Amino acid sequence: MSDTTPRRALGEESCHQMAALVLLDRLVAEPEKYHAGMMDEDDNLMEPLFDFMMREDLISVGEDDHFSPTEKGRKAYQTLLDQQQSYLANFDVYAAVDLAEGRFGDAERDNLDAPNWTDLRVAAAEYKGIDPYRMVFLSMLADGTFFENPGWKFDILLGSSFFKELEGIVGSQIGVEELGYQDEDGTPVSGETVLEDVILQGAEVNRERMERERESESQASLFDEEEDRRGRDDDDWEEEWVYVPYDPWMPATAYMGSALFVEALWLSSYW
Repeated sequence: MSDTTPRRALGEESCHQMAALVLLDRLVAEPEKYHAGMMDEDDNLMEPLFDFMMREDLISVGEDDHFSPTEKGRKAYQTLLDQQQSYLANFDVYAAVDLAEGRFGDAERDNLDAPNWTDLRVAAAEYKGIDPYRMVFLSMLADGTFFENPGWKFDILLGSSFFKELEGIVGSQIGVEELGYQDEDGTPVSGETVLEDVILQGAEVNRERMERERESESQASLFDEEEDRRGRDDDDWEEEWVYVPYDPWMPATAYMGSALFVEALWLSSYW
C-alpha cells in the first residue's frame, strides 16, 4: 500500500475560481469596502483577480464606483453557501473514522488526534465523483476563521501558501484503492466496498445527529414561543412567517438508498 494516491495538480484556473469565491464573500459581507478607484495597497495586489471576475461577469462597477456581485456572481456565492452547508452536514462526519472499530469520531467525546482515526473526506468525495480540492477548500473555509487572518488577501494570490497547503492536504489523503484488504479467509475486499459501507454508516450517523439537533432546536423554539406568548396579549398575537433556508439534509430514504447519492450542486461548475 502506498502512502498517498497520485492526484492531479491544482491548476491555475481552479485557484482563480476559488479565490473569486472568497472575494465574492467579502463583496457581499462588506459591499462598501471595495472602491474601484480608491483601493489600498493590498487590494491593488488583487487587481488580476478583479479583472478575472469582471471577465467572468461575476462582478461589476456600479454608479458609486464600488465593485459589487452581478446576478451571476450572487448565484455563484449562493452555491458556495449551499456547498458549505452540505459539506458540514454530510461529509464532515468522515473526518475521523476508526476503520478497525467501524466507529465515527465525536469531537465532544473522543480524542481525534489519536492514531486510530482516519480522515476519509477526500476518499468519500472522490468515490462520489466530487473534486477533492473543492471539498478541502470548503473545509478550510467552513470553520469561519479564514478571514481572521489579516493577511487573507495574500492567501488567495496565485502561488500563495494557502493553495500550496490545499494541494498538500489533498495529496496526502488516503485514496479509495488504499482501503482494500484481505479478510480472514484471504478473500480480497476492494476499497470501493469498504468505502461504500463507510459512507452508508456515515449517512446513518448523520441522520441520527440530524434528528437530535432538530429535536433540540424544536424544544428551544417551543420554549421561546411560549415565552413570547406570555409577553403578549392574545389579541396582539399573530402567526409569524419564518423563512426556511436551504436544508442540506436530504431525505434519509434517498440518501440511505444509494452510497453513490450526491447532490447536484457538487457536480456543477463553480458558476
